[in-house]
Amino acid sequence: MQTSAKFYESFSHDAKLQECVNNVVSQLEAHGTSQNKPGMLLGKIQSGKTRGFLGVIAKAFDNGFDIAIVVTKGTKTLATQTVSRISNDFKIFIEDDKVAVFDIMSMPERLTKSERSRKLIIIAKKEVNNLKRVIDLFKSNNYPDLKSKKVLLVDDEADMAGVRFIKKKNTEEVKQGSVAQQLDDLRRFVKKTSFLQVTATPYALYLQPEDYSDKNTGSFVFMPKRPAFTELLPIHSGYVGGDDYFGDFDENDPRHYLFVEVPSEEQEVLRSEDGRSIRIDRVWTSKTISVLRQAVMTFILGVVVRRIQQNEAGQQRLGKFAMIIHNDTQKSAHGFQWTTVERIRVAFEAGAINDDQRFKDLFDIAYSDLEASVKAHKKTKMPGKSLAYSEIKKLISSEEVNVQMVNSDVQVAPLLDPATAELKLRAQANIFIGGSLLDRGITVPYLIAFYYGRDPKRMQADTVLQHSRMYGNRHRDDLAVTRFYTSITVFQRLRQIDDLETALREAFEKGGHDAGVVFIENDASKGIIPCAPNKISLSKVATVKPAGYYLPNNFDTTESTKSNSALQKLNSRLESLVSKSVEMHEVSLDEALEFINLTKSAIKIPPGSAFSWDAMEGLLKYYAKTSDSQIVYLIVETGRELGKIESGRKTGQSIVGGLSIRKALTDENRVLPALIMLRQKGGKQLGWASKSNFWWPVLAAPVNSEPCVFSNPK
Repeated sequence: MQTSAKFYESFSHDAKLQECVNNVVSQLEAHGTSQNKPGMLLGKIQSGKTRGFLGVIAKAFDNGFDIAIVVTKGTKTLATQTVSRISNDFKIFIEDDKVAVFDIMSMPERLTKSERSRKLIIIAKKEVNNLKRVIDLFKSNNYPDLKSKKVLLVDDEADMAGVRFIKKKNTEEVKQGSVAQQLDDLRRFVKKTSFLQVTATPYALYLQPEDYSDKNTGSFVFMPKRPAFTELLPIHSGYVGGDDYFGDFDENDPRHYLFVEVPSEEQEVLRSEDGRSIRIDRVWTSKTISVLRQAVMTFILGVVVRRIQQNEAGQQRLGKFAMIIHNDTQKSAHGFQWTTVERIRVAFEAGAINDDQRFKDLFDIAYSDLEASVKAHKKTKMPGKSLAYSEIKKLISSEEVNVQMVNSDVQVAPLLDPATAELKLRAQANIFIGGSLLDRGITVPYLIAFYYGRDPKRMQADTVLQHSRMYGNRHRDDLAVTRFYTSITVFQRLRQIDDLETALREAFEKGGHDAGVVFIENDASKGIIPCAPNKISLSKVATVKPAGYYLPNNFDTTESTKSNSALQKLNSRLESLVSKSVEMHEVSLDEALEFINLTKSAIKIPPGSAFSWDAMEGLLKYYAKTSDSQIVYLIVETGRELGKIESGRKTGQSIVGGLSIRKALTDENRVLPALIMLRQKGGKQLGWASKSNFWWPVLAAPVNSEPCVFSNPK
């Protein structure tokens, strides 16, 4: 005789997460949910969403639900990881025959009556054949009792609500996707079904349903699509995310050192598909892989530093750590990358044994780099240089560096830890090289180095966010030796997408479903007009938060007769407005647009840049239009001497600088947009191509405006 189990009691959740789980289940029972009106659990990338929705399943079982169907992204590896994770979390109930867990593609030929009396958890990939099997299971005449069961359908990683709509090729027509249709079909057979979407992408809240029409509204402001309810997943204190990687930090913060620029030429070399390789005798000297070579050394030293620190802190089991190299999706390129990194490893091994001067030189650079961030961290200390050198030689010569390729050509299952379904760390220092299997789904523990080369200019924002494997529950002591390697162009695009996600999340957290977000685009005949969120490409947007900044960044300068003439005009008109104290002058919108236009000839925006002049002008026009005054505040500053490389990493707030300026711009009474004109010193000593000074325009949004998303189709 079976006794009723208390499933959720076995989960060790803190008070905030318990409250979240209880709220979700209560609302699932109180509201009718469907794909058109789902319940939504909104978290962040790598923020414990799986832990959260498994708690929801357990609590739902306590409250009378019989079956949970979990649909995951369409990779076999992720499905396997999900099965392992669920089986581990419900292990005691599985052993007591209270719960049965199945992958839909490996179900037994016949479910016994005993099995059907248990709580069932079925995992299916978000793929047509998988979902057909789920539907067939419930339609089967062998199991008529399943149709009357109370079912919780969990759409895991429901990013961008992409399961719902697809755009027909070469048209603007949007239709319901096959997967979405199948999930609707399932609900027709199983009447008592509740639907929960789990996502890290708040943009999904703003996708309009299929009957939305922008013809009957002239409003710029779009409210989030109203799910039946939305619950925010509490973020644990150890979470490391976009705020850490894309924020503004000085040399006294270890996060200042996270980003390391990789030349785009190096990333292109590593995309080789022609079978060539770097000769072993050139591994030390080849300039085409200089950052990769140093990155491998810095990663290995980071492992050494953390293990020494752990040992000194009395930690019994010293850590193993990981590096990801995710430069391309092509399998042929992965082979070239693996060969290159393996040859670096072999060269390092010989260098460590022989005390090769080239090995010492790379070690010295890595030591100085990590010493700066560890000192900035202040909570740990950097080991002495001689001890660190001795330990890195020992680690490498003991073959504690493992280089592993992870893609569909490799049998992934043996690489996963059976208990956690995370990538198994076989050595003290583990370097994983791969593509799509690494960019989403697989969890990589103790990640302290990420070499990223994918160019997201043509990707959806949710896809790019899923690539951010460095996010998650990371120890702050590990963060002090962590490095993120990518090109400045990709870094700026990632920051742009993070800005979008942050703006949407903050708007929702502030006002829930009553918090609007502005979506606009530039129409050749009508000027600035509303743009339906489901019609924009997230890879071509500019996002500005209330009191936020928009400006050209990561650019170079150029000099010509035209730029010199423009410089003279700007000097003539702006120098008289410079004052010792911050002063906001009122100018017309047309004057502000003219100032921006005059700056263009001296500023060379690189291909693929996240910045757009059209977006800057469009945003300024929108803010001026909504203020009903066509007036813009103008602030003029001179004497700026920012270096080109340094400025490419900075945010608008940092580039504007000056406490008094920022105070004026964040004054709650400022209802007009502001244009800040900064005269910057040129010259090669600061890294600028042109020797002439130039004017740098910065747009500041009104303080109490809605978050604004400008769609730039060019």
